[in-house]
Amino acid sequence: MVLLAGLILASGGGYRPASLDLLLAPYRYSLLAWELEHLPEKWLHKLDRALAWWQSPTGAEKAAWAQEYFSLAQRADQVERALDGEGTSGDPLTQEQLRVSRQELADLRERRARLRALVEAAIEAAISDVLAQEGLDWGAGIVMPPVDAVLSSSPHVLVTSPRERIHREWAVLLRPALDDGDKELVEAGVLADRGLSAIVEGTGGVASYPSVVSDAYGLQYGMATVAHEWVHQWLFFRPLGQGFDRTPELTAINETVATIVGEEIGDRAYTALTGEVVDRPATDSRSPEPSADAPEADAFDFNAAMRETRLGAEELLAMGKIDEAEAYMEQRRQFLDGQGYPIRKINQAYFAFHGSYATGAGSVSPIGQQLQDLRRDSASAAEFLKVVARFSTYQEFLDYLKGR
Repeated sequence: MVLLAGLILASGGGYRPASLDLLLAPYRYSLLAWELEHLPEKWLHKLDRALAWWQSPTGAEKAAWAQEYFSLAQRADQVERALDGEGTSGDPLTQEQLRVSRQELADLRERRARLRALVEAAIEAAISDVLAQEGLDWGAGIVMPPVDAVLSSSPHVLVTSPRERIHREWAVLLRPALDDGDKELVEAGVLADRGLSAIVEGTGGVASYPSVVSDAYGLQYGMATVAHEWVHQWLFFRPLGQGFDRTPELTAINETVATIVGEEIGDRAYTALTGEVVDRPATDSRSPEPSADAPEADAFDFNAAMRETRLGAEELLAMGKIDEAEAYMEQRRQFLDGQGYPIRKINQAYFAFHGSYATGAGSVSPIGQQLQDLRRDSASAAEFLKVVARFSTYQEFLDYLKGR
């Protein structure tokens, strides 16, 4: 679930030379264009539904629409990948196969478009109900900011780090439709122009308003991501959210809080919508999916292997062995690929990005465990959220933990 807030809203921040701006220009994602296109559309739909209140669908209808929508979205993603040549090892598609696949993709997109606004409304309502049950409303079930999300292709993000240490320098949103060649071109350009390690990664969502949330990973993931982005929006008006990108620790607290609460609220809303009880495994939701030939889960611990990789890289970097650290990370990438976990690239920027999620495999921070312990000791998700929202520095958070 990849999930950025202040980092993305800042659109990268910092000065970048003209040559790099020229390189990135064709790939940039415009939040302004997103807002202008989707905010009026969303609220016109809400008004239309309010005027037609007597036509309110049943819970069963909402669940069926949502399941169908995400099935269509996942199938469309598979067809797009096949057309792009991703994950295929056979001969190129024939002209007839191309024609059939393109027609199928067009049909899938049309059917998905007809359902999208209805499914968005169903998800928003389910999450709003859970938030109100938690006491995170203003009374009468009114949640502020209102839960508002658009199901779409989520943008990529370019994240940079110094080569000599793992530290997020700046980040820029890039458009969703990038192939590996585009990513490599951008990353190589950043290295050549700024001498920085760079990674272009996908995101599960962005806390714009309305949020953009990927529809490629299924209904449960989508609902957790909508809730995750709402937490970022709620925190934006409080000390923790306003300090999102002030320090790496505050970034990690923000992202980890949004992950913990987003998954909890999203899973409860998913159960309310579908009737299906969620059994969420204790793994990082941003970890790559194992391939079909991956070993059994108890035979290989991806999270442990990734943390070993980060610790090994940091040890080499601390000794000033930059080239050796980069070679080591590539060796570990190949090792993970051999274990059935394909990752396109592991470098300093990879860990700078994934390390922001302190419960994830790419992090070695104590913040993840600290927040998980605090959540377990809180009476509710709302209590947990209200406590952490008031911290404006990492030291304030640590002082609170010591004084409990």
